[in-house]
Amino acid sequence: MTQQIRTTLLTGFYELVSQFKGNPEALLLNSQISPQQVESLDGYIPLKSVNELLDKSADHLNCADFGLRLAHSQGAAALGSLGAAVLQSLTLGEFLNTAIKQLANPPYNLRVELQKKGKQALLRFHCVDDLQAGTHGEAPLALEQCREFLLGVSLTALQKLCGINFQLEAVHLQSEHPLHDEYESFFGVPVEFGREKDAFILSGSSLLQPTEKCNPSLRPLLKSYIDELLQQGEVSLVKQVQQLIYCLMPLKRCSLQEVANQLGMHKRTLQRRLRDRNLVFEDLLDRIRRERAEYYLSGKQPPMSQISNMLGYREQSSFNRACYRWFGTTPMRVRRQLMAGVAAREAVNSE
Repeated sequence: MTQQIRTTLLTGFYELVSQFKGNPEALLLNSQISPQQVESLDGYIPLKSVNELLDKSADHLNCADFGLRLAHSQGAAALGSLGAAVLQSLTLGEFLNTAIKQLANPPYNLRVELQKKGKQALLRFHCVDDLQAGTHGEAPLALEQCREFLLGVSLTALQKLCGINFQLEAVHLQSEHPLHDEYESFFGVPVEFGREKDAFILSGSSLLQPTEKCNPSLRPLLKSYIDELLQQGEVSLVKQVQQLIYCLMPLKRCSLQEVANQLGMHKRTLQRRLRDRNLVFEDLLDRIRRERAEYYLSGKQPPMSQISNMLGYREQSSFNRACYRWFGTTPMRVRRQLMAGVAAREAVNSE
């Protein structure tokens, strides 16, 4: 089972190697990676090839923290094709659970685990262990650069998703000894070596931290997700329209015209094709907004202003009016009613 990562995770490779007066194309070819693929940031690359590339680059350039430096170059690309996970998640915990399931499937086949331990949460990375297990009697792989790169990319992704408030408590590394002295500078927390698994240690409460779907830096990620969605020819028109609504709402661009543009058709054509299915675009949008509003209001977070933004309203007053139309009362009262219902069900289940 080949483990793969998106080529976008090599964003900044050319620039980083060039800073050290190296030859990026030679290093790529030496690791059986196409320079053209990395230039275009298209498709997927076997994790084993990326591991070889990182190890050779660190050695050739005499740069012991090469993996972390490359991870630092990422930005929103660090979230890869996890657009669906971002859109479906209200909190960091929900995102991690959705992303872990997605990464376990082809073409990634990457194993990550989220565990609760007392007041802490452990995000454990088994990806490199699985890579080592697949060598079948070959010479042991040098994996330290790859470990640091995957952890660095993961931290960058979580920071982009949750904003500046995201904070680790500690980092665990299986490596017996440090390769350099940049760990605490990069991760911002103590790093412990010789541990059982590579892991991030977080406070359990951080899993309740809301994600920032409206963060402008995530727009390229959502655009990438939209492009992938539209390439899935087997997906029905209604399903595509619904998914585009989910994508475009937080960007405040969720109109019939914009959805038609994304689908490459005239808006009247889209209206007619939906009408043939007894559907109206505005009704679909309103139905999805109501469903998401009910979901968002069922817990203490996020704040009303963020819910309004995620539903694509430009003004808080527009969200308030929509709540009156849907539920007959204010968003705050809806939240109190929904939370009381959740508490009552939990009390019944605990008996």
